[in-house]
Amino acid sequence: MNRTLKIAFATILAGVTLAATADAGFARSHSSYCRAYARSVARHAGGDSAAAGMFLGAAAGGAYGAATGGGAASNILTGVALGGIGGTLLGAAASSDSRQNAYEEAYADCMGY
Repeated sequence: MNRTLKIAFATILAGVTLAATADAGFARSHSSYCRAYARSVARHAGGDSAAAGMFLGAAAGGAYGAATGGGAASNILTGVALGGIGGTLLGAAASSDSRQNAYEEAYADCMGY
């Protein structure tokens, strides 16, 4: 091979390698950006379902305790405690699902899927 052909081939090979590397680097940085963006969206999604669940569960548990216990304070307090715990757990589970869905949608939108 003559010298000019070798230089031309080396230049083309270097250009193709550089282009492929730059594109892969851009894809990694774009994916990184999209993950951060999706985490931010998920952090603000879902509200505070655990707190709302606790209050609603406590109210419902207290009402149930009053209705079934004849108005005894111990039954009302037990109902409030159990309803609050159950409501907190259910609310936290709903909040977690909501945040996961928000993350997945934001990531897909950012990546252009």
